[in-house]
Amino acid sequence: MKGLESPRRSRRSSRPSRYPLLCAGLLLTLGWCPARALEEDAKQPIYIEADDVEVREGDRTSVYVGNVQVDQGSMRLLANHVTVYHREDRRPRFVIALGAPAKYRQALENEDGEVQAFAKRMEYDADKDELTLIGDALLIQGTDRLASDRIIYDRGKAHFRAGGSGRVKITITPQEQ
Repeated sequence: MKGLESPRRSRRSSRPSRYPLLCAGLLLTLGWCPARALEEDAKQPIYIEADDVEVREGDRTSVYVGNVQVDQGSMRLLANHVTVYHREDRRPRFVIALGAPAKYRQALENEDGEVQAFAKRMEYDADKDELTLIGDALLIQGTDRLASDRIIYDRGKAHFRAGGSGRVKITITPQEQ
C-alpha cells in the first residue's frame, strides 16, 4: 500500500444493520475486535503537506488540496482534499478527507499492529473520537477485513458499526492456537 508506510514514531510521544448484536457477538466469538488506537498520538504535533492551502482564520477553517498528507504520531492520512474545522486553540474539531480513495492508518495499542482504512470520503469527529468511512469503505486490522458502503469506527472504544446501501462483507482470520 504505497504511501502508507509508518512514519518514525517520536518517543515524546444509511441503513442500520438489522442484527447489530448478532454481528458483534459473532465477531467477538470468532476473535476479531478492533483494537484501540494509540492514545499518545493525540498529544503529538500535526504535520501537513499539500500542493495548496487556504486558511480562513475568521471561521477557523483550513483547506488542503492536492496530494495531502497528514501525520500525527503513528497516524497518517492521505487524500486529494482535506478540510479541517479548528477549535479556538487550533486543535482539529472536525476533519473531512476526500480521495480516490482517501487512506488512513494508525498503530494500535499493545503492539497489536495497525488499523488501515480506505474510503472515498472520511470524516473525523474529534469530540466523539469517531472516524466515519463513506463510499467503498474498507477497514483492515491484520488479516481481518470489513467492507461496506459506510463504516463508523470509534477509535477510543475500539467499536465499529457498518451498513448502508449494500451488504456488509467481513473476513475474519482465526488466530493460531
